[in-house]
Amino acid sequence: MAVQFMRTGQQGILLWDTETGFKVGIDLFLSDREDRLLPNVVEIGDLGDVACLLGTHDHADHIDREAWKEIARVHPDMGFVVPAYFERHLPDELEISRDRFLYMNPGTQMQLGPLTIEAVPAAHEFLNRRWDGCYPYLMYILTLSGVRICHMGDTCLYEGIYKNLRDLGRFDILFAPINGRDAARYSRGCIGNMTYQEAADLAGALRPGLVVPGHYDMFADNSEDPELFRAYMEAKYPWIPVAVLKPGEVYDAPAPREKQGKSLLELLRQTEGK
Repeated sequence: MAVQFMRTGQQGILLWDTETGFKVGIDLFLSDREDRLLPNVVEIGDLGDVACLLGTHDHADHIDREAWKEIARVHPDMGFVVPAYFERHLPDELEISRDRFLYMNPGTQMQLGPLTIEAVPAAHEFLNRRWDGCYPYLMYILTLSGVRICHMGDTCLYEGIYKNLRDLGRFDILFAPINGRDAARYSRGCIGNMTYQEAADLAGALRPGLVVPGHYDMFADNSEDPELFRAYMEAKYPWIPVAVLKPGEVYDAPAPREKQGKSLLELLRQTEGK
């Protein structure tokens, strides 16, 4: 089986298995707002073959509330995956039946057809863990046809992020936000993400099969140049492939790690241990 994906802008990803046709969307931002820089590369009517939409957190460019209402109406069989933090109120506010939702939190594992979903806390400036252990910002770890994917949503680095991700094993694809943060954005309520250097160093430590930068191209006042990320990766971690993708561009996922031979570095480490 083969897996393909497409960036839709910002952190939006469509992901599918080419043989079974199973397809999911993650953090799709579809509303036609005046301040968006990019036109939609997918329309709500095009999503009829999508099994579920995943939203990493309740911001308009990740859980697009107006679009979700229309999607739920047009595609009555589609499901929705959101942080458990929003279980009490989000379905009612969206006027979507509760039985169409799955709720995620760190430690939760869900099976949706051939897709396995796990969650890791994300720190969109802060973790903001609630008294009951729920987090409003999540990263999703997806396994589809053996391909392991980490979609980081929106996050900064925080104490424990390296361990949290390493504990889940190696990823075939890492979707990382790179738009950074600063005082000017924070003071106007625009909370931030990793800088492109921080995202590159995290990728260097995790050694994914492919890293795809995101969250840099939708809003003029919250952007970054993805070529800076690519250049930093090529200078410091040249063995890790990078794909800077235009919205609408389809890309083949790398083969799952278990189907690949061991790298020279892994063989050397194995030999050293004998």
